[in-house]
Amino acid sequence: MPSPKDVSAERFIKAYASHLKRSGKLEIPNWVDIVKTGVGKELAPYDPDWFYIRAASVARNAYIRGRIGTADLLKVHGVAKRRGVRPRHHFAASGSVQRKIVQSLEKIGVLEPHPDGGRKISQEGQRDLDRISTAVMQKIRIKAANEFGSATSQGQAARRAAASGGRRGGEYGSKKKYKHVNDPHDHGAFETTEALEARINKRYARDPLANLEAGAGDEPSW
Repeated sequence: MPSPKDVSAERFIKAYASHLKRSGKLEIPNWVDIVKTGVGKELAPYDPDWFYIRAASVARNAYIRGRIGTADLLKVHGVAKRRGVRPRHHFAASGSVQRKIVQSLEKIGVLEPHPDGGRKISQEGQRDLDRISTAVMQKIRIKAANEFGSATSQGQAARRAAASGGRRGGEYGSKKKYKHVNDPHDHGAFETTEALEARINKRYARDPLANLEAGAGDEPSW
C-alpha cells in the first residue's frame, strides 16, 4: 500500500488538508485569521485554510520521522527572514502555533504521546494517511494513463502521416529514402531528392544571387 513516503509532499499535504477540512473534527482556534506563523513573517497567512495545511504537514512529518516535538517543528516550519540589505537569517516558527496544532491532532487521534517524549503517529492516523496516499497515487496513475493514451494516439497519427508522405511526417514526408518529397507550394511531388535539387538548380540557374542582382525578381514561387 502506498504511504506518504511514496507521494510528493505537495500533493499529499493538499489532499490531507482537504480531508481534515471536510471531516470537521480538527479544532480551529479563533485567532487563525490574525496570528503570524513566526517572527520572520510580517503578516498573517493569506490562505484561510492555512491551519489545515500546517496540520497536514505536521502529521506527515510525524509519519516519516517516527517521532516529533515542538522543537523539531520550529525548524521545519521556520523561514529565512528578510533583513533589508543584510543577509537573510533563518528564524524559527511560532512555538505556540506548532503546539496548538499538535494538541489538535492528538485530540482527534492522529497523534499520540511517544514513550521517549514528543508525539508519534497513531495506528488510526497511520491508517488515514495511508488511505489518503493511496487515493492520491490512484489519481496520479489515472492522469498518467490518460496522458500516455493521448500521446500514443498522437504518435500513431504522426507515423501514419509520415508513412503516407504527408507534411506532418517531416519536411520531406517519409524517411524511407524520401519516397515522396513534397513540394512546399503544392506543385506536385518529386520522386527523389535529385529531382528536387534539379528543380531548384533550374529555377535559380547557377548562382541565385546573380539572378537577383540581374533583376530576376524576388524569391521564386516554386
